[in-house]
Amino acid sequence: MKFRLFTLVLMLGCVARADILTLRDSTEVQGRFQGYSNRKFQFKTDDGVVRLEYAIDVKSIVLGSPVRASLSLAMKSYDSVVLSRIDHNTLRFRKEGVLLTEPVILLKSLDVLGPVVRPPVPPAEAGIDQDPAVTTRIVAPGRAPETRDWKGAGKWHVIETDKTPVISRGEVVDIESSLKRGVVNVVHFHYPQAVGSVREGNYLQGIMARRPSRLVVLKVVTQDFNAPICVSLNLKTLPQFWFYNAEGRLVKKLTDRFTEGDIDAALKAADR
Repeated sequence: MKFRLFTLVLMLGCVARADILTLRDSTEVQGRFQGYSNRKFQFKTDDGVVRLEYAIDVKSIVLGSPVRASLSLAMKSYDSVVLSRIDHNTLRFRKEGVLLTEPVILLKSLDVLGPVVRPPVPPAEAGIDQDPAVTTRIVAPGRAPETRDWKGAGKWHVIETDKTPVISRGEVVDIESSLKRGVVNVVHFHYPQAVGSVREGNYLQGIMARRPSRLVVLKVVTQDFNAPICVSLNLKTLPQFWFYNAEGRLVKKLTDRFTEGDIDAALKAADR
């Protein structure tokens, strides 16, 4: 009887459940998640159709069974993780048993390496999940879970001395009418969950503190691409920085993979 039960458990474990793709318009399809590249998720439906969907159009991707995947993000990469789902613009996965999350906005590519292979479960222990790849790290009572300290790498957790006026929290706003004439204006389309948005926000804060009479930074805070201002301006990446000269003319946009050096060059161009 135990042998039959064990065989049944193994058979059921080998039946791969379908992945479910849900779009923002509530469209739901079943099939297999195949990866991400060129800002699009690739999903093969049960009837063999390959769908390419922009990240901003995807509400969630729930995997029927966890998969091994490699991730390439704007500032880091993971060679092999256990990916379980993507929702609320967030990647949810485990690395060496530790639950991690990363914002989809930073994702450059995602390759599915294959299903998670679970070791055989002895009959006496059937029903107990023994996969070390999906085991949650136990934290001792009274001790906070481990967190990544961006300051350890010379970076920041949050914008530290934020003195930038917020001109929008997702609603449509007339940017040009918000500009201060006679000085260089930088409009920061801020995505709080993106490390790059926080880091570059701090960098601009430092510059503005040194030249308050020549530079103004205005902030647009948005949580996702469905915000009305993102839709109206057709923003496909976040964060972004738009640079206006003293006459209010848009001189430069930084929209993808830029550094502090690029910000310096854009400020110089706007200050001519």
